[in-house]
Amino acid sequence: MDEGSIVFGAIAVLLVAGLFEAGRWAHYWGDAARAAGPAAHAAQPAEPATDAEDPLTDGASPGPGALLGTLASTSALTTVVGLAVLYAPSLLFALTLLEPIGSFSVAFRRDFGALLACIFDAWAAAHLPCALATLPIALLVGNAGQGWLLILALRGLAVIGFVALMVPALRTVFGARAAASVAASLLAFLPYALQGILAWLASPFLLYYLWLYFRGDLSDVGWSLSARRSLKRHLEAATVNPRDADAHVQLGLIHLRRRQVVEARGRFERALEIDPDEVDAHFQLGRLARLDSRWEDAIRHFEAVVAKDERYARHEVWREIGATYLGSGALEHARWALERFTSQRPHDPEGLCLHGDVLLALERRDEARARFQAAIEAADTTPGYRRHEVREWRKHAARRLGAV
Repeated sequence: MDEGSIVFGAIAVLLVAGLFEAGRWAHYWGDAARAAGPAAHAAQPAEPATDAEDPLTDGASPGPGALLGTLASTSALTTVVGLAVLYAPSLLFALTLLEPIGSFSVAFRRDFGALLACIFDAWAAAHLPCALATLPIALLVGNAGQGWLLILALRGLAVIGFVALMVPALRTVFGARAAASVAASLLAFLPYALQGILAWLASPFLLYYLWLYFRGDLSDVGWSLSARRSLKRHLEAATVNPRDADAHVQLGLIHLRRRQVVEARGRFERALEIDPDEVDAHFQLGRLARLDSRWEDAIRHFEAVVAKDERYARHEVWREIGATYLGSGALEHARWALERFTSQRPHDPEGLCLHGDVLLALERRDEARARFQAAIEAADTTPGYRRHEVREWRKHAARRLGAV
């Protein structure tokens, strides 16, 4: 994502797909070698295999130059084009429906380059071992009978490995949840199965008009990818300055968005070593400590934030304090902090849900019911572009309201 090349990934996919195609035809050389043995002279000539006996072939036996011809065939090239034109956009579109990453057009310009580099590398890495195993199976066993079943099983394993690699890639590129990453990776195979129609789109005139229509978006994709990489390089260069704590904070936020928690924590801690009063670093370390159930560390960091700015992040520090006290079981402290937050942010679904949870634990059921109803109303009136962000809290409020 930061150093990978889309061109290198495309070439890797092309070569690995060529290996798969070579394995598809390699059983003919194995059959020829077995037929040339001593026992073959006394035997009757075998009838050529029919299409029904060879479910992986679609025509007559290839000639002597079939291997090189297959490697250069459009099948391997169709795989590359299919991943770029069908699978990657479909995956991105599915993810925009499942995760709050923005509209498709915005996500396409911002993240398509990094996503495509990850797709190419993941596909090649997952399929390479299976492609290498296909060759000896086809030569020694053949594609008929158990041979073609083994080859199909290998291809299935390659697909499973590809999805398994795409899940951390999507979590890194978009910060998506694991379940949404799996679902989007699988849904994108539906349009990808139509890659056979790509040959009909090879008209030079059609390609020219498509280029004219999409060249602005494609240039934005290239610019966004290079800008993303340049930003990280510049920030890393800025960390050479021993007094620049903010550069470490910004790098930590990048790692945090990519779910790289260990690297993010290291950056925030380094920022505090440079400047012990760095409020952003204290706030993020407090949130990470709360997620790890290190309640005392979280409160210590949040107290440092409040000491510098009681209204930090539009009072969100009080929501984090309330959630920390709620997790630790200090209900009265949690109620006090969340009342302070909701008095300033009365339409925040997360804060209202947390406040309702505290009130419900304190057996103040009527007040809790009012908070959960307010959380549902706040989520329903949230602008459309933020609906994904508050959807989980609306569901939480509805479940709690039903329980009350």
